[in-house]
Amino acid sequence: MTRRATISPPRVRPGEAAIDKRVVATFFVLFLILVLALWSLPSGRFVLVLTSPAATASDTLEVIGSAGGSFVSAGRLPWMAVAYSDADDFPARLMQAGAMLVLNHQLAVGCYQRNLE
Repeated sequence: MTRRATISPPRVRPGEAAIDKRVVATFFVLFLILVLALWSLPSGRFVLVLTSPAATASDTLEVIGSAGGSFVSAGRLPWMAVAYSDADDFPARLMQAGAMLVLNHQLAVGCYQRNLE
């Protein structure tokens, strides 16, 4: 007699439904995206300003100045900068002045200029 290999169903207690690992992984990824999105929202007086990648450093400074902010630090690329303002609506004013994205300044750690010496 030959034995046939059988696939046994997942072990589930009576009255419980089986949980698909793909569903759990999908919800975990969605949760991580939500946490990252909330963490990147601008908070406090300092913000990371991202303008158009075609913008020059002077264009970025003009956006910050038009929004009533102060330039704090240049980014690695000319269209990135850290700005400061006491105004509560500063992120909204930056967007109206032409910024493509305004993020929490703590995300700027990798955006600072490198010392070329």
